[in-house]
Amino acid sequence: MKRKIGFFTALLAILSIMVGCGQTNSTTKESTTAKSKLAKTQEISVSLPAELTTLDTTQTMDKNTFTIVQHLFEGLYRLDKNSTPVPGIADKVDISKDGLNYDFHIRSDAKWSNGESITAEDFVYAWKKLVNPENGAANAYLLDNVKNSKEIRLGKKDISELGISAPSKTEFKVVLSQPQPSFLTLISIGWLAPQQQKYVEAQGKNYGVDSEHLLYSGPFTLENWKQASDSWTLKKNKAYYDASKVKLTKIDGTTIKEENTGIDLFHTNKLDLQKISGQFVPQYASENSFVTHTDIANYFIDFNKKAGTPLANQALRKAIAYSIDKEALSTNVLNDGSKPLNGLIPAKLASNAQTKEDFRTYSGTYMKYNKNKAKSEWKKAQANLGKNISLTLLVADDDNSKKVAEFIQSQIQENLEGLKIEISTQPKNNVNQSRRDKNYELSLSGWIAGDNDLSMYFILYESASAYNYGSYNNSEYDKLVTAAKTTDANDSNKQFEDYKKAEKILIEEDAAQVPLYQSASNYLINSNIKGIEYHLYGDYFNFREAYLRGN
Repeated sequence: MKRKIGFFTALLAILSIMVGCGQTNSTTKESTTAKSKLAKTQEISVSLPAELTTLDTTQTMDKNTFTIVQHLFEGLYRLDKNSTPVPGIADKVDISKDGLNYDFHIRSDAKWSNGESITAEDFVYAWKKLVNPENGAANAYLLDNVKNSKEIRLGKKDISELGISAPSKTEFKVVLSQPQPSFLTLISIGWLAPQQQKYVEAQGKNYGVDSEHLLYSGPFTLENWKQASDSWTLKKNKAYYDASKVKLTKIDGTTIKEENTGIDLFHTNKLDLQKISGQFVPQYASENSFVTHTDIANYFIDFNKKAGTPLANQALRKAIAYSIDKEALSTNVLNDGSKPLNGLIPAKLASNAQTKEDFRTYSGTYMKYNKNKAKSEWKKAQANLGKNISLTLLVADDDNSKKVAEFIQSQIQENLEGLKIEISTQPKNNVNQSRRDKNYELSLSGWIAGDNDLSMYFILYESASAYNYGSYNNSEYDKLVTAAKTTDANDSNKQFEDYKKAEKILIEEDAAQVPLYQSASNYLINSNIKGIEYHLYGDYFNFREAYLRGN
């Protein structure tokens, strides 16, 4: 027996899988009024803190680029204003009673930006491209629960055995290995958007590197962009099936790393959206243009634990973890609504389906600031490594990252005499590449998952994960995470206990990561712009249904 989920019934049917997520915690000083008439010109200008990288959705990794991906490429489902998955390119899905078989029906009016029909084969091609180990896609793990996907990713099975098929142009079938309540949320993320094989192959190596070599399935198209450029333009996609809901006709974007520059542009009406942090938050919090919301994100210090290096020493990692006052970091340095975090998983990511308890509450706190413990672990480390050590902390070159890095540097050097921290700043995209190349000692990093599945965070430290940049390897950790995703996946009590044990091993016993804070996002936004959505997963903001209000 199968059940059908269409646009309206999906809202009720999907609520149960979003337990613990709720609505984005967003507040604004804007007055809430009924939708007024539109301004004659629906054009705005916005900024992002870093350049875009690749727009090949199977390769996109950073949040800046992903924000634009969500505007350009729509998949089977999409996220609504409450971060609930609703039908996108697929207008309905049949799900088997055992939760293993998904039969998606592609809407008849789904078109590429060139006017050609989007078909089920476009999803087959894109998903196989993502999973195929020859392509080295870091996000291939997203489909690990699709039948045979993980084995294919690890080179143990052929790509032809992936549990997806297209019986017709309008029918896309997926077979899962285990029931996955968050699956519809997962496929609402742009990583799993379709790609047209004949177009992609015709572009060759040029696909995704500039706006001239892309085909779009989402509400907007892209112009005036190539890799490393600091500006771009979104244009309304007239071929989009739901184009009548898209009111903005043009969005000019630019990279602005210095927040005070962006703020000046905003206050001189040359910019309609600017992200702010730190001292600027209390300074502008009373303005009508101020918008804030809590992120489901973890910002942390990651260690390169390569054998033979100082940071392979567990005591040294623990000393660093205990030496940082996260309360002071959140209150005195960030001062933007961010909260101290003492675990891998941020608050409000996921709740136990049986007890309704949030995982962060259930798992507890680890490695809280403790100067005495820091000094004790430092003495143990010095016994093996010597009295004086120098390490380099890799950070992005935006204002916020530099402030956090300077605080971390001062805390470590003040509390651990003899340990010197040098700060290396690089453009954000260079930082990401340095981490992928394992060319770092410590790095200031952040992670926001693709959905509300806890595995999206634990994947960072699985020994075979493409995201395991710091070479962490613990067989017991791997065993617990695997059990949580497979044998214990249908028992939330067992699953939560598996993940709790894994988190304790990772953070407390091995000190593989130093969680720092759960971030908040703050913006100055033209108060005449209405309808912006802030999703729990993936992007900074979404303009699909935004509009500029007239006078």
